[in-house]
Amino acid sequence: MFRWKGRKAQAQRKLTAATSTPLRWRKSYNWIFLLLPLALATAWVWRLDTIMPIRTIQLAGSFEHLDQGEVEALLRPYIGQGFFSFDIRSLQQTLHARSWADSVSVRRVWPDKLKVVIVEKKPLARWDDKHLLSDRALVFAADTAAFGHLPLLHAVNHPPGWVLERYREFEARFTAVDETVVALRVDSRGAFDIELINGLEIRLGRSDVERKIARLVSIYGDQILPRREQIRSLDLRYSNGFAVAWRADALRRSDEASLWSNSNV
Repeated sequence: MFRWKGRKAQAQRKLTAATSTPLRWRKSYNWIFLLLPLALATAWVWRLDTIMPIRTIQLAGSFEHLDQGEVEALLRPYIGQGFFSFDIRSLQQTLHARSWADSVSVRRVWPDKLKVVIVEKKPLARWDDKHLLSDRALVFAADTAAFGHLPLLHAVNHPPGWVLERYREFEARFTAVDETVVALRVDSRGAFDIELINGLEIRLGRSDVERKIARLVSIYGDQILPRREQIRSLDLRYSNGFAVAWRADALRRSDEASLWSNSNV
């Protein structure tokens, strides 16, 4: 009796082993059924790149300063590339490297077109002889010869955005007395120099700049404006006044004392 039970248990163990083998086989091959659609999809997309090349590139934007021919030459190699596989980011970086390009948008248009939109930088000022300053405070390389009408803004060891803010503040102050700031320079020590459209140079120094500007504007209409054609520069670096430098031709025409009773006001 005991032996029979043992044989029955042994038979059950054999049956279990026999039935578990096909189960493991099915579990291992489930991965194949999962990966097969992915492989087929990948092959299908690769095939699409050969039968769905880019045929048209639509270029949009204003090209007042950008060379449209150069931009088209950069785009031409993308004709014929796969609609799905070409690198949009690489193309955007290539176009954005153009000094005048402010923003670049590239998108696919089904089934075989690219749409490229480029927005140019808007120059607000000259930074130096080889660079301009955009309205977003970006310094970029450009031929400045045609931009002599723009103000000159330049600073050493100061960010362009900070300089642009100071310029706008000073411009608003002098606009109130019918004057225009055409140059703002900040040296390595942080000292300000301003030039107005009539050629008048104003040295402000580093400290109390806002107070000095406010004081100058308060007397500008009565004290400076009537004599501005005779004044070469104003030095506001003094704590209780400013010094006046007269133009040489004005001194020749009249005695300095008659121009102003005191050159330090």
